[in-house]
Amino acid sequence: KQWYQRRVRGNNMELHGQKFEVLNYKLNSTKGLRALPFTAEWYLYTSSSGDIIDPSFCVKDLGVHLSNDGLWETQISTISKEAKRLAGWVLGVFRSRSKGTMLTLFSRQTKTRVLL
Repeated sequence: KQWYQRRVRGNNMELHGQKFEVLNYKLNSTKGLRALPFTAEWYLYTSSSGDIIDPSFCVKDLGVHLSNDGLWETQISTISKEAKRLAGWVLGVFRSRSKGTMLTLFSRQTKTRVLL
């Protein structure tokens, strides 16, 4: 870790410790391995200023929710909640249920906000 801290300081590339989040993907998450006293050090990140940054369960990066188990459940549930909210708004505001109106509103309101 010392070589990394020297390189960060030398290149003036220090991370903002209060905004930085760590996400660890666990390939082998057996209970026996996690019970060992030294494995907790593998999951902690120490910034160049000496701050210890604990790993997060879920991190939002570029609009995508990433979880440490590598599954897409968090991303899918977030998108579906937002789509339901926007669809409820469209159905509550507009009286017409014609196919053309619904497709236009879906593509203009719901699709652009949820998929981007």
